[in-house]
Order: sequence, then structure tokens, then C-alpha cells
Amino acid sequence: MKILLLSMALMASASVAQAAPGFLYDCDMSYVKQNKGWMSPKIAFVLPGDGTVKVVDAVTLHFNKEPLLGQIVRENNKRIVIKWTIRNAKADNGKSFNHLDYRASISKTNGGVEVTMQPRHYDAGLRSPGSCRKRTQ
Repeated sequence: MKILLLSMALMASASVAQAAPGFLYDCDMSYVKQNKGWMSPKIAFVLPGDGTVKVVDAVTLHFNKEPLLGQIVRENNKRIVIKWTIRNAKADNGKSFNHLDYRASISKTNGGVEVTMQPRHYDAGLRSPGSCRKRTQ
């Protein structure tokens, strides 16, 4: 009986996936001035290794007051695509946006990134290329 329980415990522990070590992408963005403050010059994507991602940048912190939980839309050996939404944003001119939908596509091979932002229910948005460094510290 003890051998059976030990075998079952070993099988159960072997089937539990080990979490990948955490890291972040530290990204420097271009076209910041042209995007009129809706794109931060620096964006960090924190991936703690449990399948989640948090987005940290000046725009997110201004409207959300803390890092925002994003969603990994796609990930493979070449690319990771992350999306997040800022809710209840208000421009300096008083115009309100219920949802600002952001999307980042990061190349794992060269660190290139493209971030797009589009207010929900609008036909056009903004884009900014940049470069990211993968950091563990």
C-alpha cells in the first residue's frame, strides 16, 4: 500500500508543470511626440512565469493608478502578442474614452516591438515601433 501511495504521489508531482522563471520586457518606444501622450516612451511587460502579464507604463499608471493585467493573445518561438485595455480615459481637452485598446507585438528574435492603440468603436488609432530588452533583474 505504501509503495502504491508513493508511486501515485510521484506521478502526480511529475505531472505538475514547472513555472518558467519570470522576466520582463523593457521597451523603448518611438513616435512618442506624434502620439500626443497616448503612448509612453517606456513600457514594461512583466511576465512572472505563471502565464500572466502585467503592463507598466506612464499612461497606464496615470489612468489605472497601478500596473494593469494584460492578456497574452499569442506566443510562439518568434513572437509574443499582448493586449490590454485602459478604461475611462480622459484627454486634456475633456474628451472621454471608455476603452482604449492597446496591443503589443514583440519579436523574441530581435526585440523589435510594435504597439498600437485604438479607442474602441473608432476606425483609426495610433502606432509606435520600438525595441525591447528581455531582463531578469
